[in-house]
Amino acid sequence: MTTASPLGDTRAAWLLAGVEFFFALSWVVYVIFLPELLARGGIDKRYLPWIIAADQLIFALADWWMGVAVDRARAALRRIGPMLVLLSAVSALAMLLMPWLAATPVLFLLAISVWVATSSALRAPPYVLLSRYAGRATLPRLAGIQLLGLAVASALAPYLAIVLKGVDPALPFLLSALSVAASALALVYVERRLPAAAPMSSAAADSPAAASGSKASWALLLLLALLLALGQQVHSLINSAAHFKRLADPALLPWLMPVFWIGFSFGLLGVGRLVRARGPLQVLQVACPLGALALAGAALSVSLAALLLSQFIAGIFWASILCASIGLAAESGNPLHTGRHTGALMATLAVAAFSRIGLAASGGAAALGAQLLDWLPVALWCVVAVIVRRMR
Repeated sequence: MTTASPLGDTRAAWLLAGVEFFFALSWVVYVIFLPELLARGGIDKRYLPWIIAADQLIFALADWWMGVAVDRARAALRRIGPMLVLLSAVSALAMLLMPWLAATPVLFLLAISVWVATSSALRAPPYVLLSRYAGRATLPRLAGIQLLGLAVASALAPYLAIVLKGVDPALPFLLSALSVAASALALVYVERRLPAAAPMSSAAADSPAAASGSKASWALLLLLALLLALGQQVHSLINSAAHFKRLADPALLPWLMPVFWIGFSFGLLGVGRLVRARGPLQVLQVACPLGALALAGAALSVSLAALLLSQFIAGIFWASILCASIGLAAESGNPLHTGRHTGALMATLAVAAFSRIGLAASGGAAALGAQLLDWLPVALWCVVAVIVRRMR
């Protein structure tokens, strides 16, 4: 494959980071205003977590389907950018209509379903575009740049909840919808700068590299990704707030919670080169046990300074784990299956979010108790560390 210049590769990754940022920000706006919109339609607030959990299941199904669709389009040498922009436009329209449909529960829930399903055009496909842009070997580095959009949006989430308090949902939803629709045009720009795709020979599909990516090993990788993502979800979205409340004034939470995502951002800036030099599996073998130690440090912290340091380091290792996982997804099996592998990985992250929401909403988190819940992420990451240590 003829690759673009490194400068061009980086420019494409930064453009897609903007897409990721606006997509993640639209999700933050949605979660902030969802309770108010449900109240407008007379939907009991106890259904709130289950609606968000259902969103994650739709994400999971749509992510995998989008990955398969992208692979089929690539195999037929068709451009996928226009299709992604069309889906993004539908997603933006569905989000724009949500505040106006909130009074009609059936239409409102339908709009949510359409928005979530079509939003998958902004999740897995951009990583496939990056893999075509510069080759699978450099995907983790470029994916790290792209993930900065997610990191910044996640860090801003607590502040947005304060800033948007009391604001009419119509304006934030309008701005989010327009931003997503406009930023999606970057997908067409990136794809048009791709080198011409070449047909994949059957020999490539039957190569030793493709043969080694058996279904069994791929299923194992997805299971490990699920355990890692569930550990991260429980730590950052359930345990972290309790840890900070134990050692600091709860009023400071909006300023303390982003520390994990700040560490995640710093990790993204350097992990790509490390993955390229050492390989994704070796990075994963190191990041999992060290990340587990950082999570343990957060659970055992007796001072705010120690907790902040543990959160920052845990964020760095989560960045390493996520980028290495994307690298493994890109390298596994037939090169024509990059889309479905990346889509399956995104779907696995959505299933982890669903599991975390279900754990909290069903009372499972309370049943486990604070102490067991503190050590659940550590245990999950340690299990994965033991398994990946034996992988070759």
